[in-house]
Amino acid sequence: MTDTSLNPFVGATYASALREIAGRFGDNVALVYSGRRWTFSEVLQEIDRAAARLWSLGLRAGDKVSIWLPNRPEFLWYWLGASRSGLVAVVLNTRLKADEAAYQIGQSDSVAVIVPGDGAFRDFLGDVMSIRDALPMLRHVIALDPTSASDVIVWPAAGDETLRPALEASDPEAPALISYSSGTTALPKGALITHCVFRKAWDIGIRVDMTERDRLIMAIPLFGSMAMMNGILPFWARGAGVVLAERFDTDSFTALVQEERCTMAHLLPPMILALARLPDVEIARLASLRVGFVLSNDQEILALVADRLRIAGVMTGYGLTEFTTVATRNRWDDPREARFETQGYALPDVEIRVVDPETGADCAPGTVGEVLLRGYCLMKGYYKKPAETARAIDKDGWFHTGDGAFLRADGRLTFCYRLGDGYKTNGFNVAPAEIESAIRRHPDVADVAVYGRRDPAAGEVGVACIVPREGAGIEEAAMLDFLRPILASYKMPRHVVSVPTLPRTAGTGKVQLFALREQVEPSLPKVKALA
Repeated sequence: MTDTSLNPFVGATYASALREIAGRFGDNVALVYSGRRWTFSEVLQEIDRAAARLWSLGLRAGDKVSIWLPNRPEFLWYWLGASRSGLVAVVLNTRLKADEAAYQIGQSDSVAVIVPGDGAFRDFLGDVMSIRDALPMLRHVIALDPTSASDVIVWPAAGDETLRPALEASDPEAPALISYSSGTTALPKGALITHCVFRKAWDIGIRVDMTERDRLIMAIPLFGSMAMMNGILPFWARGAGVVLAERFDTDSFTALVQEERCTMAHLLPPMILALARLPDVEIARLASLRVGFVLSNDQEILALVADRLRIAGVMTGYGLTEFTTVATRNRWDDPREARFETQGYALPDVEIRVVDPETGADCAPGTVGEVLLRGYCLMKGYYKKPAETARAIDKDGWFHTGDGAFLRADGRLTFCYRLGDGYKTNGFNVAPAEIESAIRRHPDVADVAVYGRRDPAAGEVGVACIVPREGAGIEEAAMLDFLRPILASYKMPRHVVSVPTLPRTAGTGKVQLFALREQVEPSLPKVKALA
C-alpha cells in the first residue's frame, strides 16, 4: 500500500485544496487565456467570487448547478466555486442538442444553469430558454455575457466584491461533481464524483515528474473529464500553469506552445493528424513539449506524436469518468514499447483485477478478461440510478468496467476492447442504444442496431444497420440529415447501411453483433491506414 502521507491532498475538500495551492504558489501564473494572466491568488479570488454569487441566489449544500460553457475561464470559476461551497457542479457537453441538454439538466435536478450570453459559437441561451418550461426545478438561468433575453440573470466578469462569502464544504466524501457518461445504456448516467479529485490530481502528476515549472497547453473541451480532472487539476495541484485555448487550431496551438514554453499537452487524434501535416518549421515550434497525453491506443497515432511531432514522452492511460479518470499509467520515460503497447500500472491506492466475466475468477497474466477497479476515487454511484449503480459496483466495492483487457506479468494493463456494445469516438463515450432510439423515430425504420468500427483518426465510428419498413428505403444522406437536429455531432454514425434483417440470438432476441459485423463489413469502405 502506498504511503498516502506523501500526498498533501488526502482528505482534502475543494475549498481546503484550493487554499493550500494558493497559499504555496500564490504568485505563480496559474492560467493564461487570450493574452491575460491570473496568478493562483487571483484564481482563488475569482473562485470565491463565483461561489459568493451562487450563494447570493439562495443555493445551498447539495443543490445542483449545470455548467454549459465552452472553453473560457468562467468555466473554471463556477465549477470550482460551486464545488468548494458544497454545491454539486453538473458539467454539460457543449455539443449536446437542446433536448439532450434538457435530459441532463432535468435528470440531475439542477436548480440553476450557467451559459454564455450573446456572441457564443452557438445559442446556448436560446436553447435553454426553449426547454425551460420542461424543467420545473430550474429556478435560475445565468448568462455570463450581455443579452437582450428577459428573465435571465446576467453576471459580469468582475465586481460583486460586497457579496457575503459562501460557506465552504467540509465533508470530503460528499458529492461535488456530476459528469455524464453514456456507457452502454439508452440514457446517459451521471457519475457522482466526490472531493477526492485533488488527491487523484496529485497522483496523476507523479508518473510525469510534474513540478511547478511545467506548463500545460489545453486546447480540448473543458467539460470532459480528461480536461478537468486529468488536465487542469494535476497541474494546479503542483503549482504549475495552464494555457487555455478557446478551441484548437494549428496556428494558435503551435504559437502558444512556443510563446509560453509549454511542456505538456493533451492530444486527441484529429489534433495529432492536423499537426502532423504541418511543415517541419511549424512542428519545430513544439520543441518545448516533453510529454503528450494521447487519447488513443492506435500505434500509428502514437508513432506520429513521437516521430513526427517529436514529443518524447508519449503517454496513454486507462481510466473512466466513474473512477475520477485514469486508473493506470506508465512513467513518461519508460521504454517506448511499454508506453505504446500498454496503458501502464495502477496509480497509488488503486486496486485492479482482470477477471473472467462468466466466473469472476482472476485471469492469469496475458489472458483477456473484464477490468475491475476499486479505490478511494470511485464514484459514489450514478445519480438517481440505483439499479445501474448496483450492476456496476458489487458488494465488495469493485467497479465492473465492462472493458476487456489483460495484465502482463509486470503488472501493466493492456486494453483490448469493450466487452459491451459501447464505443468511443474522439474520446467521447457513445451508447448505441441512444443512437438506435433516435433512428427509430424515423417512420421508415422497422429495426436498427448500431456498433462501433475502428477508425485510426477518431478511435471508433458508428455503423447504423437499419431494417427498412416494408416498401420503404433508407438513404444514408437522408438519414443523417434526419439525425443531425437530434444527436450531438460525436454521436452521429459514420455509416448507414440497409440490411434485410438483424441476426438475433434465439430465446433472448439479443442482436449478434459479431454476425452483424461479418454481414456488413464487406460493404463498407476499407479502414485506411494513416498517411
